Amino acid sequence: MIHELYMKNFLSFKDEYILSFEASADKTFEEQYCYEVKGGLRLLKFGVIYGPNASGKTNVLNCLEFLKEFILTHKEIKTQETGFTPFLLDQECIEDPGVLKLSFFIENTRYIYSLEITESIVVSEHLVYYPSKQPAVLFERNFDEKKGKSIIRFGNHLNLSQGSKRIIEGLTINNSSVLSAYARANVEKSLFDNVYQWFNEKFLHLVRPETDLFSRTSSLVIKDDSYKTFALDVLQKADFNISGIEIMEKEVDLTLQPAGGKDNLTVEEMDTVYSRPKVLKKEIVFAHKTRNTERLLPMKLESSGTRRLFGLSGVLKKLLEPSTFLMIDEMENSLHTELVAYFLRMFLLNSKNSQLLITTHNINFLAEDFLRRDTIWFVDKDENGASELYSLLDFKLHKNLSPFNAYKTGKLGARPITGSPIIFDHP
Repeated sequence: MIHELYMKNFLSFKDEYILSFEASADKTFEEQYCYEVKGGLRLLKFGVIYGPNASGKTNVLNCLEFLKEFILTHKEIKTQETGFTPFLLDQECIEDPGVLKLSFFIENTRYIYSLEITESIVVSEHLVYYPSKQPAVLFERNFDEKKGKSIIRFGNHLNLSQGSKRIIEGLTINNSSVLSAYARANVEKSLFDNVYQWFNEKFLHLVRPETDLFSRTSSLVIKDDSYKTFALDVLQKADFNISGIEIMEKEVDLTLQPAGGKDNLTVEEMDTVYSRPKVLKKEIVFAHKTRNTERLLPMKLESSGTRRLFGLSGVLKKLLEPSTFLMIDEMENSLHTELVAYFLRMFLLNSKNSQLLITTHNINFLAEDFLRRDTIWFVDKDENGASELYSLLDFKLHKNLSPFNAYKTGKLGARPITGSPIIFDHP
């Protein structure tokens, strides 16, 4: 589970900000929202970020996605860029490294991953963990400018041979992570495996508005009947008149028509081109039942809301597995407010120690009575174009004051600032 994200000089965030999943003293909906990872530390299973367009709220998610990709992906050559982008509206920030830190738990053990990075090199990289109350170093890495390479020191708790350490150090290039080098090395197992596997298997990819969730979930439904049963249950509980999900086979002709026509082909070439087999392609269709009839409808005739919720059912099933982390940008995309609330309630009531972080423009969600205040965050931009991240708790609202009303009246900021709707120069 993620504890805290620290970021500085990353995309639209110039100054340092912390997004925390640590629960407040509030015990409202404790069972649904909180999970105690260790020694009284309770982490929230859910977080939501509000903000106007272009405020930078998606960049919070981009920061977490960047960390996942950077940790797992090894660059092929050391001259490739790292993929990092600093705050570009300030010259000093362009020249300075970005600083990112992620505190997270694997089961009940805390890890802290720290990274200083520029567009071309890793300046420093550290990974520590807490086998007890005191932290232990797994590795420390710093860039030596004179040598033009990274110097890595491995901790004693790592339990790797000296030969294995040398192999990992040799594979670690200036624009890639130590863990990505470890994944390429043929060395013995170590604590690195726990961390790498969590990022690779439990830290799911960011779901963006353009992500084709329908195809993803269709693939899972075709391969695994449990996903089919789960998706149907989700759709039926959402009050769609869907009575079943069917997997249809459609014949696809792989014959290739030659650009120059068949007249210029030899007999042997014609046999090769025109004897290509037809294949069966599987696709999902929904059975709709009304008072008078039941019909199978293809995906193209389904509403965008049905397709979206079907797609989300696949990630919801993954979220019900232990220790899974997922981000969804613009959660309300193609969904009614009530369906968003329905999806979130399903997650909160049925998950154990997984986490969901979303962004949304739907302010009606702030009026929901099941939403804990320590889950709500806002992003706004200052006069210099830099994003600011802050929590609803920073405002110390009276318990009887609705966050929805406070936001509508401008007390919480993070609202679009618009000019006059009159276009004076329009002919």
